[in-house]
Amino acid sequence: MASRSDSSLPASTLLSVANAALGFGVGLLLANRLDRSSRKIAAISTMALGIAATLPLIAEVVAEQIVGPESSRGVRRRLRSIREDDGFPSDGEVF
Repeated sequence: MASRSDSSLPASTLLSVANAALGFGVGLLLANRLDRSSRKIAAISTMALGIAATLPLIAEVVAEQIVGPESSRGVRRRLRSIREDDGFPSDGEVF
């Protein structure tokens, strides 16, 4: 069974590659039109924006590894729910 982050990973990877290619193309177009200090500022701000855009994906992957269904915490949580369950639905009648 594939987890949510596994199924969304190819789409997010494709989006990241597309964004990088777009940024690279714009950078090539503007490289000779900007002076050195403006290029430095643009490069640093673009790198910071790229890092900020990547942080949520990194946080999701790390959280999935720590508390996901395949982690030790996820397995313990599942076992606890199985052990504490009486086997009957909460709204059903028991005869």
